[in-house]
Order: sequence, then C-alpha cells, then structure tokens
Amino acid sequence: MTHSSKSIVSVSERLYQGLLVAYPATFRQQYGSQMTQVFLDCCRVAYQQNGTIGVLRLWTPTLGDLVTNAIAEHISTIMHRLRTQKALFNAQLWPTLQGQGGNMLHITNGDSVGGTLQQTGLTGDILTWKDILHEGPTPPGLSLEQMSKIRAQFIADCALGTYEDVLADFMHRDAALAQFHAHKEVILWFEHDLYDQLQLIQILDWFSHHDPGETTISLICINAFPGIVNFIGLGQLNPTQLRSLYETRRKLTEVEFTLGSEAWKAYCSPDPKVLETFLSKDISALPFLKAALLRHLEQFPAQQGGLSRTERQIMEVIASGVHKPFDIFRATQEKEESPFMGDSTLWLSLSTLCTGKKPLLKRTDGGTFSFPTTGHYDTAFLEQVLVLTEEGRNALVGQADWIKINSGIDRWLGGVHLQGRDAAWRWDTQRETLVQVQGAA
Repeated sequence: MTHSSKSIVSVSERLYQGLLVAYPATFRQQYGSQMTQVFLDCCRVAYQQNGTIGVLRLWTPTLGDLVTNAIAEHISTIMHRLRTQKALFNAQLWPTLQGQGGNMLHITNGDSVGGTLQQTGLTGDILTWKDILHEGPTPPGLSLEQMSKIRAQFIADCALGTYEDVLADFMHRDAALAQFHAHKEVILWFEHDLYDQLQLIQILDWFSHHDPGETTISLICINAFPGIVNFIGLGQLNPTQLRSLYETRRKLTEVEFTLGSEAWKAYCSPDPKVLETFLSKDISALPFLKAALLRHLEQFPAQQGGLSRTERQIMEVIASGVHKPFDIFRATQEKEESPFMGDSTLWLSLSTLCTGKKPLLKRTDGGTFSFPTTGHYDTAFLEQVLVLTEEGRNALVGQADWIKINSGIDRWLGGVHLQGRDAAWRWDTQRETLVQVQGAA
C-alpha cells in the first residue's frame, strides 16, 4: 500500500473511531473494534478501486448509516431501561394492589393449570411458577432474586422470550410469593414429573427459610386421577376434576420443608455425586421426588455415544421412521414413564442435534432446522423432515461419541456445568450411576 493510501485510510480510521462515540457506550465496547475493522477493509477496497475519491465516496453512505444506527441504538437502550424500570415498579406495586390477597394463594406449574384453577370457583390469587428448571443453570448458594435473573437470561438466550419480559414475570412471581403472609393458606398444586418436582423443591427450599407464621402451607401432588388411563398432569383435568383435589390437600410440616431444601441444594450442587448421595436416603415424605431426580441424572451424557436419554430417544424414534417435529415430540413422550418436557424444549434439542461440526440429524432438503413462528406452528416448521446422519447412526449404536466428534460440550444440568473437551461426568446406563471422566477439562 502506498504512502498516500496509508494516509487517507489512517485518517479515515481515526475519524471513524471518533464518530463511534455517537453510539451507546455498552454497544461501542462490544462492537466498536469489529465495526472499525470492517470499515478499514471497505476503505482499502475503495482505494484500490478508485483511489482517494473512492474512499471519500465511501464516507457518504457510512455517515448516513452511522447517524441512523446510532439513533436506533440509543432508542433501544432507552427502551431497555424503561422496560427494566417498569418490571421493578410492577413487582413492587403488585403486592400493594393485591390488598390482603384473599384467603388463599394458589401456586402451580404454569398458565394452563392456572387458567383452569380460575374456573374452579376456589377463591384466592393464582401464581404460576413457569420455569423449565431441568434445562440450564441453577448455580448453588443464590437467593431467589439472584436465581431469577440467571434463569431469565437463560430463557432469553433460548429465544423463549425477551430477558426483560421473562424477568418481569419472575419478579412479579417472586414479589407475590414474598407477600404470602397476606393469605391464610398457600396451596401448592403440582404433579409427579421432573418439571414439577424441581419447581416444588425450589419453592419448599424458599419456605424453609421463611417462618410461615399464621399461614398454612398445603400441598396437592398427584400422579394419577380416577378415570384417566394415561395420566400425564394436572393440565388434563377440567375445572370440576381439579376442584375435587382441593379436599385432598395436606398441610406441610418441617419434614417436607427440610427435605425439599436438601433436595434443592443437592440439585444445585456442582458435584452431581451430592445428588446421588441424597437419593440414597429415605425421601418418601416427597413420594415422587426420587423417580424425578433419577430421570434428571439420565440427562447426563451416556458413557457410550455421549447422548442424554432425551437425545437418544429422539434418535431412536427418527431411526424407526418418525420424521416430522410434532410426530417426533409425541413419540418421545410415549417413551417416558412420566413425560416432563414441553414441545418448545424438545425443539431446542432437535436444533442442537442438527448443528455442530458433525450433526447427528439433518433435514432431507439440506436446509437448517427452523423453529415455529412466534404464536403458531407454520407449515414450514411442521413439514420439516429429519433423518439421521452417518454420525448419528454411529452415535446411536455407540460407535461414535456425540461430544468428542464435536470437540467438546458446554451444558448446564442443575448446578453442574459440563464443559471442555469431554463431559466431566457421564451416566452409566447399565449400573444406573454417574461416573467421573478423568482429564475431561
């Protein structure tokens, strides 16, 4: 490059870097160097093609884009702050608006059961927990507020909602829980599967650190219902059926609170052997907890093939001739003793298996696995046809390792962060126990 070209490019670089101050500081820190490098590359190409005039011409669209984008980023930053402040305000205001909260506070797993509870005729407020705790990080030693922020970020990273919206929901939920003394009774409505049992022990852990005072804490938790042959969960019940469970509630004691707290701490431990040790105890006071937590342990990569149980089941049903997303979801549900995974979570698993250096699944048309459009299941999503790759067939029979062929893993299972060239812990499907992998980091 000649002296004159170096001069015009150098001046342009300094000027461009100076103009970047128009962007918000956080945006500039994250993207400034990359933007400068792209602009420099464009300058060099412009000079090679048209000399100094080419570089000067480049500045016209660059300035226009810079002004427009800087304004847009400032607006985005302001909206982000406003949404966060609104979430804080609503979380603080909600208990005041609730007054004395009525006689009862009902806490359940999600909007479906919450909506049915509204139709039962039972009085009181309804609080839905709505967190897929079997996916993503639950580090140890955190307050509910700290955990909610981490969980909101994880859910947002999974594209299941914006961070601001999810955090606002969690803050509203946590603020309502903190006001439980305003109610004469808190009733926990849950079922037997992993999704619900994790929510239950998180709540029990929270109550174990708060004196109930005059408030009664009760539990309704079932794994079957008369007349329903294939019971999956409370969401199957109509208002009359759900209302009938009210009389079966039982008052919780220190035994359940302590056990729930121990279970939550074990689940959040960075050492999964703590959870296995916990499961060796008598935990029958929470009768569905043992099976649920054992199912969690099966999500650790298997010694042979490196697949979790969910991943293996997905691969098996596809190998058997089931190829479209909803059909795969239904078939994998049928393989579960106690189905716990929602469809959105399964789509994430399908996407993971379709990506990486050597994917285990692929679309027959060569396209990228697509998620459903927000709000509905579009044809493009429903009609995707998935098949096993050669690596997928090998992994399914244990001749290839899903983790090793993709150069490592980065996944949270409760408080355990599996990362590095290999998973530090693997599940021995024959002995049904975890084994530690030496030198996995």
